[in-house]
Amino acid sequence: MCKRKVYHNTLTCFHKGDCMVKRTTVMPDGLDASKQLVSIVVPVHNKMKAKICAEHVKKQTYPNIELILVDLEGFPAEKRNYGYLKSKGDYVLFLDEDEYLSPTAISACVFKFKKGFDIVGIPAIKSKPQGYMAKCISLTRLGDAKLLFFRRDVLQKVGLFHTKYILCDDLDMLFRVFSRGYRLGFIDMKDGYLIHDETNRLGSLLRKTLFARKAYKNLQIRYGEGLDLITRKPTERKRIFKILLKQPALAPGVLLVLFICFVARRLP
Repeated sequence: MCKRKVYHNTLTCFHKGDCMVKRTTVMPDGLDASKQLVSIVVPVHNKMKAKICAEHVKKQTYPNIELILVDLEGFPAEKRNYGYLKSKGDYVLFLDEDEYLSPTAISACVFKFKKGFDIVGIPAIKSKPQGYMAKCISLTRLGDAKLLFFRRDVLQKVGLFHTKYILCDDLDMLFRVFSRGYRLGFIDMKDGYLIHDETNRLGSLLRKTLFARKAYKNLQIRYGEGLDLITRKPTERKRIFKILLKQPALAPGVLLVLFICFVARRLP
């Protein structure tokens, strides 16, 4: 059973049980019914950040968006799958709660989809880290683009996120998608982007690395060198090296972060 309340142009849906889905459909007056629906699925862990994320979605210039906030126990893969199965959009974006879209991002992406692309990447700008270790952690992390924006028929053919790959389910999904030859396109930064307000604390990084270590090992066994292509490991090493040449003071901290992650991933 579902309780529905309408506030102006907002539809909210709460489901019974220990999980909650909040669906907000942005449909201003004068909506062209021919506009294809975009579903944005957001796994909720931090409600404050999720609220900020939702506010940025509501500011989108694209007129037909369904926002699904999934608040339930579990890891991101389970929440993404739940939200996707509840969604109705022709295009589905899996957004994290700490990723904030610029107003024109969705419009630019839909334009790319109309050009025949199956997946669209959104340029990502990292929030400015505060403090020495935060800068070092941020430097070691991937995150120059968001790639989890798909045509719905792609997901229908590829399937759901694999929940066994804890905190690595996105890498597995991308490998399955790209191995089928689906076309990836990127929007230009001037047309749209997102701000990634990531948490750059050593304790948080260590915890995530420990949770993901077995899943990452299994991905390495399954995909081999193909995983390096998804994570762009050779390119990332060069990027980090170039930055350290310009900012050598960060080298000790970066080496410490890399060493901690290296050891954590190899624990049984």
